[in-house]
Amino acid sequence: MTSTGSTAPGYTKHSDLAYAAGVGRAHLLDLYVPTGVRGPFPVVIVQLGSAFMSDDTKSGRPAGGPPPGVLPPLPGGSADAPTGLGGMTTAQVLAQRWGPRGYATVGLNVRSSSQAKFPAQVHDVKAAIRYLRASAPQFDLDVDRFAAMGTSSGAWTALMAGTTAGVPELEGDLGNADQRSDVQAVIDLFGPTDFLQMDAHRLPDGQLHDPETSPESQLLGFAIQTNPAAVQRANPAAYVSRESPPVYIAHGLADPIVPHHQSQLLFTAYEAARATASLTLVPEATHTDSYLDSADDSAGRTVQHTRGGRTSTGSEPAPTYDALLAFLDEHLRR
Repeated sequence: MTSTGSTAPGYTKHSDLAYAAGVGRAHLLDLYVPTGVRGPFPVVIVQLGSAFMSDDTKSGRPAGGPPPGVLPPLPGGSADAPTGLGGMTTAQVLAQRWGPRGYATVGLNVRSSSQAKFPAQVHDVKAAIRYLRASAPQFDLDVDRFAAMGTSSGAWTALMAGTTAGVPELEGDLGNADQRSDVQAVIDLFGPTDFLQMDAHRLPDGQLHDPETSPESQLLGFAIQTNPAAVQRANPAAYVSRESPPVYIAHGLADPIVPHHQSQLLFTAYEAARATASLTLVPEATHTDSYLDSADDSAGRTVQHTRGGRTSTGSEPAPTYDALLAFLDEHLRR
């Protein structure tokens, strides 16, 4: 598909760039390149959640899907639970906020669970990273400063990109094999990690994940509890090592879709590996990133930091867009 370029204050948008051959819109991305500032630009790749059900989330709302903040009907829990899946944190929103600070942002599509099973989605995000590195001279991108970011199932994709660097069977063969697929930082907003533990820690009346019709079972192609060893291949926490890229994690304690325990598992894995991570737990927040606008929206939060095996607990910083930017500045601009 041919790219079209359009200019808005602070950035030029290159729409529908094909990073691999694919079905439908699954292998397209939108690239927002800053204007008025000098490159080369660090890159933030953003995928929004869709419960693994959509191949077109890059602009903020799954094509043909429910409105932002509403899940399609799923077994267990409420189909009307507020989720923020389409949510506030689109690539375009970040381009408006962070483009003037010299960050290129990318809205990413990957294949849905109905189009392909795991690990296809990991192959997709890594193909997109390789494509962007191959295209770096054209768009003035910095090949050594890449971050992956996502909400919900999109955060899982970002985490898998971050923690599985160098795992050959998760690279795929979708092109630009001469390029690297690693990232230097990850932002995880209420993403799942260990699918096998989700139901044990779900809220009363929260989403069920063990049935064969659940999003996670549909991603794997079988009821997840029937083959635990295979499911663990899709657990980003299982790949964490001392060399894993720094991760910023935020999760609502009242999340009815992805239990906040999933984020705690990831933080614990980083802590054990002596790697660098930050975890913010937000009271009363559901499956949403709405608190990113204001520090007042995360009152009562708990913030943990771990680095080199040393962990501290406090309440700062608040999980805001400015805090995410400060995290990226620290880990991409050294």
